[in-house]
Amino acid sequence: MSKSLGNVIDPLEIINEYGTDALRFSLISITAGGQDVFLSKERFAQGRNFANKIWNAARFVLMNLETEASGTLRPIPQVPSRGSIKTGNFCRGIKTDLCVFFEKVNLDLTNRWILSRFYSTLKELNKTIKTYKFNEAANLLYHFFWHEYCDWYLEMIKTDIKNPQNQVVMYQVLEKFLRAMHPFMPFISEEIWQKINPDSGPIITSPWPHVQEQIIDRKIEANLAIALEIITGIRNMRAEMEIMPSLEIKAVIFAGNKANSQIINSLSPHIKKLARLGDLTVEEHFKHLKSAFTTLVKNIHVSIPLEGVVDIEKELVKLDDKIKKTGNDLKTKQNTLNNKNFIERAPEEIVEKEKSKLKELEQTLHKLKAVRHGLQ
Repeated sequence: MSKSLGNVIDPLEIINEYGTDALRFSLISITAGGQDVFLSKERFAQGRNFANKIWNAARFVLMNLETEASGTLRPIPQVPSRGSIKTGNFCRGIKTDLCVFFEKVNLDLTNRWILSRFYSTLKELNKTIKTYKFNEAANLLYHFFWHEYCDWYLEMIKTDIKNPQNQVVMYQVLEKFLRAMHPFMPFISEEIWQKINPDSGPIITSPWPHVQEQIIDRKIEANLAIALEIITGIRNMRAEMEIMPSLEIKAVIFAGNKANSQIINSLSPHIKKLARLGDLTVEEHFKHLKSAFTTLVKNIHVSIPLEGVVDIEKELVKLDDKIKKTGNDLKTKQNTLNNKNFIERAPEEIVEKEKSKLKELEQTLHKLKAVRHGLQ
């Protein structure tokens, strides 16, 4: 930024437009040691969006927690828009000692996974803070909360959110996350903290969460990662074939081995719900299905039978057009890279960029041909 160029960003303007926490978090997350930062107002949108995500997730959790009143449990009253979060007297079980709870209760796979992911993230977070890699620390918290806690965990437990296990775990993870988040976003973490712990002091007086090694389970994390990638793969397949999101379809998963079959079968309810499947079949060994879209996810074949779902003939025509266009683009890119004058005169970064585009086109062409073969 330079006064003579007139491109100075006034932090007070950013605070008024995006919020103090957004300013603070955005600067931390994009600033790596020893590197210049190309700063613009748009870069503060990430911090603002993350603050909104935390607020809305906290509202959702508080809306679905149960409170104790005269010995009976009842839902917390409806929470209005951002501006206030209503609180109540939480049932005693929610504020239990998590270590004792973990030892005594036979938690299901979903709750063990999110607890393991939280403590794995916390363990890595401690390392990055000790080595002053604050941008990495901020991005660890961002990825965990947005993509694992909100996008996956809360979605998986939504239909059974009143289950006592889910009540305790979703509250405990939020509470501990806020303590870890406080140095990065002090204002919103304090505001939410006072709502989920109305009888406690300020969050800054609370201890930093301890890593519980006994709760970390790398095997569970790996197993859930397989299921989540399958769900993502099916969602991408639906988007590519322009299948309506509301339409429940059938999928066949060829696991490749017995261990994968057991993992997928144990998580099939979540896969069906999050991928919008009406029917899911799990088989060990792969076999070609007629008129099906098949993709590979972590060495696991996932097939969607398309008969009655899309017009096969129209899809074949569309695929032929895409294959032809991609093939032409590929030849053009190959001719460019075979030109000695271009290789000698173009900057090295441009040449590398063109090589990268060539590789992407090759992968796209291979994928399109595989999809077409599956539809035949």
